[in-house]
Amino acid sequence: MLQVKNSKQSNRWLAIGLTVLCTVLFGCKPNDPSDPVGPDVKPGTTENPNWAVTVENDMTASMAAIVKISFTDKQGTLAAFIGNDCCAVTTDSDYVEGLYFLYISPAANDSSDVQLRFYSPDLKRIFNATSTFPFVNDGLKGSVTEPYIPEWKIAE
Repeated sequence: MLQVKNSKQSNRWLAIGLTVLCTVLFGCKPNDPSDPVGPDVKPGTTENPNWAVTVENDMTASMAAIVKISFTDKQGTLAAFIGNDCCAVTTDSDYVEGLYFLYISPAANDSSDVQLRFYSPDLKRIFNATSTFPFVNDGLKGSVTEPYIPEWKIAE
C-alpha cells in the first residue's frame, strides 16, 4: 500500500483517485476552470430577454432537449433562432420534469441552421449552444427517451 507522509500529497492522490473513479464509473469529467458553464461561472447582470416568436408559418419541427448548465437551480427559457429571427420559445407548459419541448417554426421555406439560446434566471446569463442543426420540416430533434443535449457557452 502506498504510504504518503505529507497531507498535501495525500489530498492530491485522493483527488486524483476520486476523479478517475468518477470518470470510469459515472462518465463525469473533472471541473475545468476554463469551462464556461462549469462551477466557476459567476452570476451576470442580464435581465430576462423576454424572447418572442417573430415568425410563424405552417412548417414546424419538434424538439425535446435537456439543458445541462452547472449550478442552475431554476427553470430557464429555451429559445430557437434562425439568424436573428426567434422561431420558438418555451413556456412553463413546455417544461416537464427536466425536459424542454420546442416547436420550431421558421420563416417560409427557410431550411437554415437552428441556433439554441438559453436564459438562466438564477445566473442572470444567456448561453448559446456551441453547435447548430439544420431545420427539417416535420423533423424531430431529440425525443422523450433520447433527448437532445446541447453543449453551451456564455453569450458574448
